[in-house]
Amino acid sequence: MADMKGDVTKIIDLIGGKDNIESATHCITRLRLILKDQSKVKDKELENVDIVQGTFLAGGQYQIVIGPSVPKVYDEFIKQTGAQEASVESIKQEGRNKQGALQRLVRLLGDIFIPIIPAIVAAGLLMGINNVLSNKGIFYPNASFIQMHTEWKGVNDIIQLIAQTSFSFLPALIGWSAVKKFGGNPLLGIVLGLILVNPALTSAYDYASHPAATPTWNLFGWHVSQVGYQGQVIPVLVAAWVLVKLEKYFEKHLPDTLQLILVAPLTLLITGFASFLVIGPVTMTGANWITKGVVSIFNAVPVLGGALYGFICAPLVITGMHHLFLGVNLQMAGTLGYVTLWPVGEPVTMAQGAACLAMAYIFRKDAKKKNVAWSSGLSSFLGITEPAIYGVNLKNRYPFVAVMLAGAFGGAWMGFWQVRSSSVGVGGVLSFLSVFPKQWGFYLAGEVMTFVLTIVLTFVLSRTKLNADRNIGNNEVAHDLTAFATGKTEAIENVPDEMFSKKQLGDGIAINPTSDKLVAPANGQVTVVMQGSNHAVGLTLNDGTEVLLHIGVDTVDMKGDGFKPLVEVNDHVKAGQTLIKFDSKKIKAAGHSNIVIMAITKQGDDIKSITYMRPNQEVVAGKSVVGDIDYLADVAKTVTA
Repeated sequence: MADMKGDVTKIIDLIGGKDNIESATHCITRLRLILKDQSKVKDKELENVDIVQGTFLAGGQYQIVIGPSVPKVYDEFIKQTGAQEASVESIKQEGRNKQGALQRLVRLLGDIFIPIIPAIVAAGLLMGINNVLSNKGIFYPNASFIQMHTEWKGVNDIIQLIAQTSFSFLPALIGWSAVKKFGGNPLLGIVLGLILVNPALTSAYDYASHPAATPTWNLFGWHVSQVGYQGQVIPVLVAAWVLVKLEKYFEKHLPDTLQLILVAPLTLLITGFASFLVIGPVTMTGANWITKGVVSIFNAVPVLGGALYGFICAPLVITGMHHLFLGVNLQMAGTLGYVTLWPVGEPVTMAQGAACLAMAYIFRKDAKKKNVAWSSGLSSFLGITEPAIYGVNLKNRYPFVAVMLAGAFGGAWMGFWQVRSSSVGVGGVLSFLSVFPKQWGFYLAGEVMTFVLTIVLTFVLSRTKLNADRNIGNNEVAHDLTAFATGKTEAIENVPDEMFSKKQLGDGIAINPTSDKLVAPANGQVTVVMQGSNHAVGLTLNDGTEVLLHIGVDTVDMKGDGFKPLVEVNDHVKAGQTLIKFDSKKIKAAGHSNIVIMAITKQGDDIKSITYMRPNQEVVAGKSVVGDIDYLADVAKTVTA
């Protein structure tokens, strides 16, 4: 953060300048931007900025992963751009306009649950502390800490009271968040939630044990159970939606003079009756089916169920569908008093961090990437996985696959031992506190094995085709650039274009082609494909050398006619891989030379010199050597295959 202002300036330039920004906001780790033209963003260069840990496009938003320092970066971003500050919600709404129905539903649930997560996680952590203090066998073989130290009983009772409140009044929390999200008065949402858990009602827990003993209201012969909805999720979600619809209806149709008096009581009265008569009984039945379904799966095939859920946990986070399962977890905690899915999926959090540590070693020769991997891994161990997912693992693919595979193992282990937690808790190294203490051994063993397996898999997969950069950083010395087209060589000084012949872009070599394919002269990554004309491509080779490959002279005037690119920006390519197919006949018919040029626009730091083949030599694309590289002493770089 030493030059944060400078880094922010770079970010602005690389996203197309301040004129390309419609609005901006931020969340806990990311800048969230709505841009006018996504094609102006230079992703590769952007990810090389020191404070940037990763970038991705999701839900119509261009998101830049910064980490915990994002508020300071955001303030500087707004200061430099004068961009319109927007709420996270308004940014999401702009992005949602580009989403499908399922995506909108998932995001809707996420927007409802995310605001109440701090209360739920805090309650889970406190319940974990309560478990530690009140369970036998943790501090003493046959007694709990409280039994041996009775002076702490009052403290433990208060901790338990605070911890249970969020779950006891969960409908009030959801009612507030849901009504606010739906566009109503959130205070009415709180009241609705409290109505559903009024102490005068039989609690949902007692009703589940003795439904026949529950008193009823006699509404003109219709007997309605006086049951509360403690710990329930779906009933209050539906009731909140109905409440907002009624509130908006009355605000629209009642005179302004009567709205203050009538809107709130009419809305609560009708919603209350609807909740106890129809919404509650129907949705509670559906919610119980979901809960029983999850429980039955883990009872019937616990290993398979755990493995499947552990395997999909990481992708669920990317799609946002993990919010659906947060609702299921909360429903289980409220209905059963324990949670199954959360401890089964929690090893994935540790796996994300473990993969980052492995990547830090793999990137040990790249200070920027190594530091991002280290910081992202540490963040995961504290329960925040976004930097790890978007800044390291997903963008490199193979560590993300390692996380999925190790997550499947961890989930299977937790499923086999039927590991359960008292609630949804804090993630990372403190997650064991939310697990029932009798199962700590199984849980911690699963976490450790998942951690180790992730590191092993990351290293193994780094040596497979999943790793597009697998040749970077090894000790193979390569001293040549291969022919980028089949034909006869020509000195770059003889190219009929002063930009090349006077080496304004750098030294290089040309080929008069006898075939119509442009190929990569070495392993590297595509950084530029000339949009519209498709007549040139830029590569960054594995040693940092930047190369421009250009087909013909003044062929930009052909506007792409006769040129077919086969690669895209950010693609990793191998020596000899076809980059562009072109039509020499069309080029010549348009009055242009079809000579193909390679210019070294930036030479790698470790290169001493490059010696090019003499003119008028027959060469074969991808096979003949046209450039001999001489590295500085004791430097080993991989340039070709």
